[in-house]
Amino acid sequence: MKLFQEYLEEYQPGRSVFYSNFGFATYTIGGEECYIDQIYVRPDKRKTGEAANMADAIVEIAKDLGCKYLTGSVSTDQKNEKRQTTSTKVLLAYGFQVLFADKNMIWFKKEI
Repeated sequence: MKLFQEYLEEYQPGRSVFYSNFGFATYTIGGEECYIDQIYVRPDKRKTGEAANMADAIVEIAKDLGCKYLTGSVSTDQKNEKRQTTSTKVLLAYGFQVLFADKNMIWFKKEI
């Protein structure tokens, strides 16, 4: 996984990776905002709270760096409607609220 972090540092500066034993999450911190870009959990560990555990850890990092809120998004261009629905449900269950939507994205926000 270290190579993935090196890749992000080179090609997507500012993006960080949080690793757990069962997945990873990518996020970017800017000012008072922490944008969680992706969360991946191994299929056999989904619906166990692992995504929330990783998000909780990122929240602590973000708070320590002065962030006041999390943001996230779901693309409406994805060809897999089940994935869109699952991602939206996960964000809402974690306490995100819909911030706005445009023709290709739904944006979410959560105070921390």
